[in-house]
Amino acid sequence: MSISRRQFVRTTSLATAVAVSAAIPREVDSAQSNSPPLSAEEALANLKEGNKRFVSGNLRYPHTGKEWLRGLVKGQEPFATILGCSDSRVPPELLFDQGFGDLFVVRVAGNVVDNDVEGSIEYSVDHCGTRLVVVMGHQGCGAVTAALKSSEEIKNEPNEIQRLVRLIKPIDRSTTKGLSFDEILARSVEENVKASVRSLSKIPDLAAAIKKKNVMIVGCVYDIGTGAVRFLEA
Repeated sequence: MSISRRQFVRTTSLATAVAVSAAIPREVDSAQSNSPPLSAEEALANLKEGNKRFVSGNLRYPHTGKEWLRGLVKGQEPFATILGCSDSRVPPELLFDQGFGDLFVVRVAGNVVDNDVEGSIEYSVDHCGTRLVVVMGHQGCGAVTAALKSSEEIKNEPNEIQRLVRLIKPIDRSTTKGLSFDEILARSVEENVKASVRSLSKIPDLAAAIKKKNVMIVGCVYDIGTGAVRFLEA
């Protein structure tokens, strides 16, 4: 059966449009979807899948288009909150393969919790609607390394740095007999993450949300060498 040139062009154009539409993720079409916020479990799954893409090199670089950015002028709806270290080698948006407006990020050396951090995290939960809070430490953290030094060793540091170091909670050195310093540091990074999770979990409104299963706070450690994020047991 023969078809006219007009029919051929129309059919080909339609097929091309469908193919292009299918190739573009729906998430880049508009910034405000009016859909309910992701549950903590869904948000955690998103982060894990994003990190898998980062490690494998199969990145999507989502939510960076001009239309998406224009939509963000209306407001933000991040699906997760990240408390991470200020270390330049640990950018959450990159290692979780996320884009503009996806993550509410708070960064401070040693991923410690102080009044400013508490307020920032509470804002993300109470006003941005995020249901997942992640505390992320990282391999070889310099702030945790400093916290393992004696008071005598850090006495020449500025007072501000000394105050920060005192907020870090490394592993109890009495339990580290026979371990190398690298092993002690690795365990201290984990312990400091868990300490920050505990601190955030004690904030009254966050504690109430956790009890109602509206919010989940978890910890993880990022391996700078491999790019992999390992989530810790509660």
